[in-house]
Amino acid sequence: MAAVHVVGAGALGSMIAARLSAAGVETRLVLRAKSSRWRAVDASNRVRVLVDGAPHDVAAAPDARDAKLVLLCTKVWQARDALREAKTSARVVALCNGALSLVDDATIVPAVTTHGCFETQPFDVTHAGPGTLWVSDEEAFATLSASETLNVVRVSEVEMKERLWKKLAVSCVLNPLTALHSCRNGEALPGREDVCRAVCAEIASLDDCPCTAADLEEAIYQCVAENAANYSSMYQDVAAGRRTEVDALSGWVVDRARGGAPESARLAAAVRALSPR
Repeated sequence: MAAVHVVGAGALGSMIAARLSAAGVETRLVLRAKSSRWRAVDASNRVRVLVDGAPHDVAAAPDARDAKLVLLCTKVWQARDALREAKTSARVVALCNGALSLVDDATIVPAVTTHGCFETQPFDVTHAGPGTLWVSDEEAFATLSASETLNVVRVSEVEMKERLWKKLAVSCVLNPLTALHSCRNGEALPGREDVCRAVCAEIASLDDCPCTAADLEEAIYQCVAENAANYSSMYQDVAAGRRTEVDALSGWVVDRARGGAPESARLAAAVRALSPR
């Protein structure tokens, strides 16, 4: 079983690091040495992560130079810089929203999760929507499946491609709607079903998309059922005045839509108006 370094110490990364550590997996949460989060690290280089109020002491490291396996849980626009700072040459499994934009990098293996989490403060995580973590990489599966709570499932590369597109659709619908209407996932779609339908049609029309619009819609409603109580990452970013991932999600769709993607463009513009670039 490989040691795991988790790059990206937000809600998802902290939750995964805590779950793996609790399952007996050698885990390091990578934190920049001069960052505000590093100040929470104690003299034994451990940080206490609360998940649903339960404490987990997780080892911390300033980089991943000795990693065997890296889980990338950053924002997609932070991904490449984060990997450079982590100083790693290990296999990287990316759990970023918008991971389709990273698949051209042969050193990065995409993965998909429907686990929903949010932070009330640094390292205090609510695991509001327990879901599934899908991987196609054999080594990653062998390591991550040690945690039953993460519900890790190995899939073929063909199925992984489908799940990446479904994850994109989920992110392009729920993230903007929750950010724009300041609501949880479960409150995003009622009365806005036409928005969901239009965005799914735009994504399904893109070259290389293996899914129908109906497939994408089904994935979105399934995600809502599993994560109704969760606050999306985009909602959290807008609420905190941080840069969002809308350019890597809705913007990515607009850039690739030959016939235009007016609904995705409208959502992207509305979110940009709320957040710093």
